Amino acid sequence: MLGGISNKEVFDACRTYTTTLTAADVGKAVTMTGNNAVGLGAAGNIFVGTLERVEKDGTCRVRCFGNVEVAYSGAVAVGNQLVVDGTGKVKAVTTEVNGRGFVSNVDTVKTKVTVEL
Repeated sequence: MLGGISNKEVFDACRTYTTTLTAADVGKAVTMTGNNAVGLGAAGNIFVGTLERVEKDGTCRVRCFGNVEVAYSGAVAVGNQLVVDGTGKVKAVTTEVNGRGFVSNVDTVKTKVTVEL
């Protein structure tokens, strides 16, 4: 990794962070776990985006803006705001104070939602 990770003045739909996740986790829902670091977090943490790529040096790309498709757990409906469930999926906000994005499509066959971030 050359220098530190920063997303200052980055206007792309994807951001670069550090992570302990692996290529097997690509496509999962992530949250902030430290300074410029993402991971699966704990149930109820803010949904940051979906993991798109993991590099050998521990950096990764996360899609944070636009439409993403991600697996969900529990009952989710169109219009729900989301948080992570701690296993790489999202769930509808229930008792949490803040969620992120909103569900625009629920695919019950694939158990995935389309989310506008």
